[in-house]
Amino acid sequence: MINIAPFASDCLVASESTRKGGVSLSPYQSLNLGPFTTDDPSSIEKNLAIFCRDLDIRSSQLALSRQVHGDQILYVNSPGRYEGYDAMITEVPDVFLGIGTADCCPVLLWDPIKNAVGAVHAGWRGAANQILIKTIAEMNQMFDSNPADLCIYLGTCIGWTRYEIGEEVADQFPEVFLRPGHQEDKYFFDLKGCLFAQALAAGITTDHVTASLHCSFDEEELFFSYRRDGAQSGRMLSVIGMRSSTENKSGS
Repeated sequence: MINIAPFASDCLVASESTRKGGVSLSPYQSLNLGPFTTDDPSSIEKNLAIFCRDLDIRSSQLALSRQVHGDQILYVNSPGRYEGYDAMITEVPDVFLGIGTADCCPVLLWDPIKNAVGAVHAGWRGAANQILIKTIAEMNQMFDSNPADLCIYLGTCIGWTRYEIGEEVADQFPEVFLRPGHQEDKYFFDLKGCLFAQALAAGITTDHVTASLHCSFDEEELFFSYRRDGAQSGRMLSVIGMRSSTENKSGS
C-alpha cells in the first residue's frame, strides 16, 4: 500500500510507503525501508526494490541520508547514500529524494514552475530549528522558487494526542500547538499543526498544503512508530522526484 500526494503525476513521483507488502520479519514486518535500522540488510534492499517497482522507479535512483534530527540541507545532483542531512533538494530529473520516518513528519515539496523538489524530515527538533522554513528558503536561493508557487504534502506522523513532550521541549513552541499532558509538566504537541503554520509563515499558500490524516502511533497495522515500538521500529519512506520523461520507467 502506498499513500500518494495529491500533486503526484506521471512525471512527478510523490508518495509515502506503509509497512505492508515487504519481506522483513518481526519486529520489522514487513516493508521496512530503513537502511540505517538493524534489520537484515538484504531484506531492506528487497523492500526498497519492491517499493520502487510500485513507483515505476529504480532503487538505484534514490538519494537517502542518515538523518540526525538536525537542520542541514543537501543539494543533491546524483543518487546515493548520504550522512547527516535532514532535508534534500534537487532540480535534477530521475533523482528521487527519500525521507525515512517512524513518527516524525515527512514533508514533500514541489515547485511546478521551476521544476524542483524538496524532502524534509521533521520531528520536534526539526520543527524547533525551523528546518522546513530553511528548506523553502534554500529552494528560493538555489532555484529561484517562489514560496507561493510551492505545493507541500505533510505526510504521516504521530498525532498530537500521542505526542507527549516535556516542559523543556514545550518551551520552544507557541502555546497554540500545545495541550496539557497526563502530568503537570507534560504537554501534547501538535507537530503537523506546527509545520503547517511554519509553511504559511514561509509564504506557502493555504490551498497548496495537503496533509495525511493518518497517525503512525495509532495505526499499527499500517505504520511503524518509534514511540510505540521502540528502537526496533522499522521505517516508512517518503519519496519525491521528477521523471525525465513518462517513458523512462523502471520496466522500460
